[in-house]
Amino acid sequence: MKAFQYILFVLLLFSGCATKSPISNRYVSKKKNIEHLAKLGKSHWEKRVDHKDAKLSNHFLSKAVELDPKNSDIMALYSRSCYFIGRFSAINDKSADSSFINGFTKSWQYIINSKDFQNGFKSIEGDSLAKTIAGLENLSEHLLPVAYWWAENYTSYLLTKPVLERMENREIIETALHRILSINPEYYYHGANRIFGSFYAKLPGVNLDQSKNNFDKSISSEPAFMTTYIMRAQYLHTKNGDRDSFIEDLQFVLNTDPTKLPEASPENLFEQEKAKTLLAKKESLFE
Repeated sequence: MKAFQYILFVLLLFSGCATKSPISNRYVSKKKNIEHLAKLGKSHWEKRVDHKDAKLSNHFLSKAVELDPKNSDIMALYSRSCYFIGRFSAINDKSADSSFINGFTKSWQYIINSKDFQNGFKSIEGDSLAKTIAGLENLSEHLLPVAYWWAENYTSYLLTKPVLERMENREIIETALHRILSINPEYYYHGANRIFGSFYAKLPGVNLDQSKNNFDKSISSEPAFMTTYIMRAQYLHTKNGDRDSFIEDLQFVLNTDPTKLPEASPENLFEQEKAKTLLAKKESLFE
């Protein structure tokens, strides 16, 4: 009898050790849920040439961000998907703004809560702007994707707003873009230069050569990425009244194989649609 009681005690002891606590089970369940949502988001992202898949990707990634707001990879892809929807899938300007806002607010929250930003922010005395600039100047390489897609969403939103809003935010945007260029100037086909090109074309008092030089640098880095030509036509050529260059850039987009740059084929395909829309408006844009 005693032998049986001893065996029973041992079995109960080991079964107790093997049983996970409710807290542990919740942690494993949450982790698996995050991984599943991120996997779904990435899977639909790869099929973003279909607007439905782009929106599904954004949906699943937003849920993953809610559960894991400190994951930089998920945050960067979520912000990128917001930009994609705002630029290509939105049905009107209000819808586009909503997507851009989602992209830049969540990525900005991630940036300002990061250790890099906080260390820089606290390193100097001064007003909030000076401290914010110090925080951005202290961002490290692992934050580059989040910072880049914050800048894409924020400037895309500001480009259609009153000029005063762009002027008020100029210093912060310039600081972030210069930091990106100092870490990896080639990121997303010299994307920081492309953003500078658009942004400077829409700022009063800025020599348009600054816009042109940034667009040229981005194009020389990757001439098969069509977004740069569209933005140059839309913002620079309309600003300086260069109708011929406007048409030339848009015709180049229409005549270029969008799959020449496989990883950006969806973007290139949608930029061709934008080229058609802009060409149809050329008379009103160059009155």
